[in-house]
Amino acid sequence: MYDKPDAKPMNKPRFHSPSLPRVTRPRLGLFLLKAIPILLLVLAVERYLGQRFLIGGDDQVDRCLPDKWVYLIDTQNKDIWRGDLIAFRAERMAPFFKDGQIIVKIAAGVTGDTVHVDPKHTMINGQRIIDGLPLTEKLNKAPSSFKRHETIPPAAYWVTGQTDKSFDSRYWGYVYDHQVIGRAYALF
Repeated sequence: MYDKPDAKPMNKPRFHSPSLPRVTRPRLGLFLLKAIPILLLVLAVERYLGQRFLIGGDDQVDRCLPDKWVYLIDTQNKDIWRGDLIAFRAERMAPFFKDGQIIVKIAAGVTGDTVHVDPKHTMINGQRIIDGLPLTEKLNKAPSSFKRHETIPPAAYWVTGQTDKSFDSRYWGYVYDHQVIGRAYALF
């Protein structure tokens, strides 16, 4: 490449076809001008979804909704109808759940429905919802102490699971609007 020690390097031939366009590097400023709005949009969508929706799992061995263990909770949808899954914060549910713990159950009854509980059945509007009171021994109370026949008051829900061993409204009463987190949807 060098003829003499003092010689300058020879120019390497450049191969450039006039028919092919030259590839140029995009400028960093132009890239950022396009990338920053997209990044801000992605972050805004993530923040909105992160504030609106919660994902929760049920790690209990004996689940009251046996085929479901992962839920999506829409915190902005509190329009709960009979039969919907409802997510709420526990109150007065000791010894099974701590106050504030998030619980998902079926809203079996809503404001104005008639509830009848006796040791054999729980009925809402004359329709059997769940059988028996199998947790009375664990609660150290007589089955007759849970007997009731009443109308669900305003801003309240009667909730239940799908198994007889569900710790639900039969034992502790209503879920009130101030406890409701939102409507839940079973994912798995």
